[in-house]
Amino acid sequence: MKQFGILLVATMALASLGAYAASPPVAELFACNFLEGKGMPDLEKALDAYRAAVPKIKSPELQKMRSNLWTPYRATTSYDFVWSNTNVTLDEWGKASLAYDSSKEGPAADAVFFSVAECRASGVVTQEVLFQTKQTIKPDDDVLLESYACTLNPGKTMADSDAAIAVWKPVFAKAATGASAVLRRIPVISSQYDLFYLAVWDDTVAYASATSAFMADPASNASNDALNAAHRCTGGLWKSRSIVRQP
Repeated sequence: MKQFGILLVATMALASLGAYAASPPVAELFACNFLEGKGMPDLEKALDAYRAAVPKIKSPELQKMRSNLWTPYRATTSYDFVWSNTNVTLDEWGKASLAYDSSKEGPAADAVFFSVAECRASGVVTQEVLFQTKQTIKPDDDVLLESYACTLNPGKTMADSDAAIAVWKPVFAKAATGASAVLRRIPVISSQYDLFYLAVWDDTVAYASATSAFMADPASNASNDALNAAHRCTGGLWKSRSIVRQP
């Protein structure tokens, strides 16, 4: 899953990486659709081919990479699924990608995948943790994702995103009493969106409980105003399951 084209995620470009003292953590994303006549049973065979290929490629960075499959749950999207690779830095991603592309197993696994689906959008984003509860997400290979793609409003910068997060975070922290984590993602290569937010939940109950508590807090109005002043975002809920776990 390395050789796809058009960018799914973008803007802020390489200049945004200057704040990092070392290679930042990144995620790699592919937005895909089934070919005509193909569906999830066919994809499962492609996933099996990928799982079998990865251990045979002698790359410590690739062995470290964690892969997940997103499917729409309550989301308006033109894509059937999203493939996500995480748990590596930008430097590690480069080495893992080269090892995968240079092997015989990687392209062979891609050939199986390309017989099932095409990915018309892809990209690499840096990511940072904005919030994380002391409780950990259950390792059950089935989590709920709350994903937002955002464009900065005219005249706004990432500093305005930072300021909005400072208003949002204490309100959210009171509401999110169960296991959850929230990430901010910034594209490495410029294109359509300026930034992304991703919240990870155990299940719909955890998401609904925290969202209800957040909405009931009068301080949420100021939080929403700050976020809306900084950028416009569209969101949706996705189910995510593991393709390849971190060893």
